[in-house]
Order: sequence, then structure tokens, then C-alpha cells
Amino acid sequence: MILKRPEAYHGQSYRRPFFEGWYHKMSSKDGNSFVIIPGIYRSGINNNQTAFIMFYQGSSGKVDYIPYNVSDFQCDGNSYKLRLGNSYFSLERIILDFENEHLNVKGEISTSNLNPWPVSLIERGCMGWYGYIPTMECFHGILSMNHNLNGQLNVNEKQIELDGGFGYIEKDWGKNFPKDWVWAQSNNFNESGLSISASLATIPWKNYEFSGFIVGIQHQQKLYKFTTYNFSKILKIKFKSDTLFWVIKKGNLELEIKIKIGNKSGLLYAPDKTDMIPKVEEYLDGELSFKLKRNKKIILENFSNQTAVEIVGKTDKLINNAIKG
Repeated sequence: MILKRPEAYHGQSYRRPFFEGWYHKMSSKDGNSFVIIPGIYRSGINNNQTAFIMFYQGSSGKVDYIPYNVSDFQCDGNSYKLRLGNSYFSLERIILDFENEHLNVKGEISTSNLNPWPVSLIERGCMGWYGYIPTMECFHGILSMNHNLNGQLNVNEKQIELDGGFGYIEKDWGKNFPKDWVWAQSNNFNESGLSISASLATIPWKNYEFSGFIVGIQHQQKLYKFTTYNFSKILKIKFKSDTLFWVIKKGNLELEIKIKIGNKSGLLYAPDKTDMIPKVEEYLDGELSFKLKRNKKIILENFSNQTAVEIVGKTDKLINNAIKG
């Protein structure tokens, strides 16, 4: 396996089964959020393969999945410059031009002041040294915790103004999604330059499984990292009904997070054995509150009711494994 930066296209060096998708979350100044996911999928048990664009409108919960022939998927193997049909995707610029029987989307969006999770020889992005393990089922990259948007979208002849808006970009690639996970992300706070991404997932490892986590808080130019691989410790975690409460400690820092699902969800497509199927319920109106303490003194706290939230699979097993450490 050739090691590449997380944003690059990895499919040229992977055998089937394989999937790869780039998750672009965008929010306008007035709080209108939507998600665009271009990607590619190859089944491991039949010859099925497809490229796709997913378009998720937070205001309605509507998800549109537009399939493409893989011949329409043209991506640079050393960076993220993807042409898919008439659309173009990169970290710095997106051009959208796609449609189906009830959706027509056109527009151009540019980004500035991107804040990627740092990549080094020691830490391969947000996965740390786990990113070097070729047998991992799923790889994860955070390509920008927070950035500025400029441009417009036209959705069914309705114009959405994105000048002054803000965005977030991550991606996943590998053989399959985890069986169980909790994920939340928001940069819709009452303070600019603030973003949080938090995930907890079941990770298969040799002959057993464990619950691995990646939590980052971007505040202005500072990134606070709480992860399995940097020896952060879960002090408390519990899930009740629709809410996760989580306390993590790293050195003299302690983070309290409360994540709650929203009221309106969309069903995103995800890789299955033979095809991409709708199976991931995501909310864009979830709630997230947090307190970050240093030496037991609060240094940062905030609340968002425009948080992307996913809670998938067997949460009891996920939480129990997290408690065991």
C-alpha cells in the first residue's frame, strides 16, 4: 500500500472491496446547512462498482444519491482534484453541476483559511500511527476543521448565498464502515473560529474489537486533541435515550461533551457487501455542548443546536468497550 496524505485518492492502490468518499459540510450565514459527498465504491463479492454524488439538504432532511459510471470518476492520485461528471471537487474549490428527475444543482464555491488536522511522519493525520496499519478496516481523515466559504448554489432555481459562510471537510476510505459508531461535528457556534469533531467507533483489531476515539477542538489557531493513540483517557461515558455524555482527560486538560440527536434526519448511503445502500441516519440539527478545562478551570465552553450527529449500530457494546479501555 502506498502511503499518501489523507486528502489524496487512495483507490488506485487498493483491491476490492473498496470505498472512498469526501464529506463536505457547508453552512450559510443564516444557518442553512447541507452536505455534499462525492465518492467511489467497488464491491468485494461481485463486479458491481459505481461512482456517486450525495446531496443532503438539512432544511428538509432530503438526501439525493446520484450514481455515475466509474469512467466518469477522474481523480489525481497524489492530491484531491476530482472530476465527476460535470462537477469538480478539491479542497479549495467546488463546481457543482448535477441533476436527477427532481433535483437540479449548479454552483461554484471557493474556500479559504482551511484548518486541516496536522499530518506528520509520527501522526498520519487524525488517525495517528493507526493510519500506517494496512489492515485497518476504515481510514479517516479530517481535511479542514473549519474554513470560510464564498460563492452561491442554485438548487432547483433557488439561490443559496454562501458568502461569509463556513465549512468542514473530512473523508473515509477502506474496505467498510465500522459496525458501530457515534459521530458529531459542529462549527455553528456563537464564536467564530471554533469547531469540534468527535467520533467513537468499534475498531476490529486482530482477534478482538475495541472502541477507538478521535476528538478535536479547533479554537482559532489552536487544536486540542483527545485520541486513543495519544493516551487520552475516558473518565466517564454513558448513553441514555438520545444523548451521549462523555468526559475525556489528557494531561492537565479535561473535556466534557454532551451530544444529542436532532429532530430531522436524512438517510445517507454507505458501503454494503454488494452496493451503496441508504443506512446512515444523520441529523444536521443535533445539539452539542462542551466544557474544556485546564487544571479544573474552564478555559472554553460553548453550545450548538446545529450539529451533525450520527449514532449507528450497537451503542451498548460501543460504550461498554469504551469503559473497559
